[in-house]
Amino acid sequence: MAVENLLFIGAILSVTLGCLALRFVRRNEKLEWNEKLAAHLICLMFIVKGLQNAAGGYSNTDDSQSVWQFWKALMHFLDFYFDISIVMIALVYPVPILRTPRQLKIGYGIMVGLMIVRLLMVMLGRPNTVLELFGMMYVVCGLIWGSVYIKFRMLDEAQQNKSTQNIAFVSALFLTLLLGHIWMYTPDMLFLSETFYFIDLWSGTDMTSTMFDYIWQLGHVFGIAVGLAILYVEIKQAINGQGSPMLYIIIAYMLSGMLRYLMTSFNSLGEVGLAWNDDFTLLGIWNLLTAGIHFTMVRPLIAMYILLRYGLFDIDENNRDMARLMTVMLIVVATSALLELIQTVIPINQMLSAALMGILIAFGVGWEERSFDTMASEPASLREDIDKDWFPTFDIPQLYMDRLIMVSAVYVVLMFFLSFIYWQMNIYEKMLGVV
Repeated sequence: MAVENLLFIGAILSVTLGCLALRFVRRNEKLEWNEKLAAHLICLMFIVKGLQNAAGGYSNTDDSQSVWQFWKALMHFLDFYFDISIVMIALVYPVPILRTPRQLKIGYGIMVGLMIVRLLMVMLGRPNTVLELFGMMYVVCGLIWGSVYIKFRMLDEAQQNKSTQNIAFVSALFLTLLLGHIWMYTPDMLFLSETFYFIDLWSGTDMTSTMFDYIWQLGHVFGIAVGLAILYVEIKQAINGQGSPMLYIIIAYMLSGMLRYLMTSFNSLGEVGLAWNDDFTLLGIWNLLTAGIHFTMVRPLIAMYILLRYGLFDIDENNRDMARLMTVMLIVVATSALLELIQTVIPINQMLSAALMGILIAFGVGWEERSFDTMASEPASLREDIDKDWFPTFDIPQLYMDRLIMVSAVYVVLMFFLSFIYWQMNIYEKMLGVV
């Protein structure tokens, strides 16, 4: 049940972040066109991602006959939105790759076209086809954000300033948000692990083709290559006296992956059960506390940091209290949920657990009070002292942002309807040969 609880926690965090952040973003009239697009997409992406996490939780807990097909289909279809929106963000933020209104229409039109192709295949009862290009988002986003990161991180010291450092760090944070769980598989790729090179997404069924699995694996390999490139650049810059927090982040992810790889390699270690809880193995707990937490907790917190730190919120005296409430809420939910999760797998006395929760929340709120004022009053700039050619200027009317929100809402409703059809027609069970 811990995995399902973690998904529900992630759903709460993501939907809360998305809804509250969208309120602040829509009121910010100071945003440039690419910042406005990226901010709206981040908020909507996490609202939909939260619904997907909830569907994932229900798909693992609901054992009533064939209703699992509804939740499994909903989880899969809502993931389409995350794929498309994260690529759309990469195309415009922090440095716009699409630089004119015409390029923006063509680029976003291609992404919408891919979404339509996926939906058509779903409506035809053929999900999980090669046409979905599942996993290619890792390649596209890794290529864009990785290139921007290397370009601005490797500038000569005379050309560097706060803005160039911020651009590189934002790009690296987005890569962490998207690829962090993949970086944990770096040892598997380097040491030729069979569990990595012979991936089967549906565990021996015919639900996906070999080419589908290959494209998915290609995204993982490219994501790991991006992570290794970041590690190399950060070590090189640290030796030159230009260290960054990104070095510690990438090392933490790869070390956690190394520990997981060792548990997988030595089955006698990874399959060790817990004397106090027969539902978990040592490897299961480690996956839960690393990749699971990355998916459900770390991603929303990274998004919140980017929105606050880099001026995508317009925080003034009228909405400062609401913005602070949002950050406190996310910190408290994440802290208490993490402790409850640990208590699920490790026997901790309830009184001790309550005391630890109080201490951790107090530290979390104290950290929030110190950092919030800095982020709100002095947002980091991405444009100051940067050549204006990097940031072309044109206007996107608010009407288009309203349409983006409306289309996103319609998409979610449509996915609920399609998932209901998949359940009622037993499409997944027919594909599996159950009926």
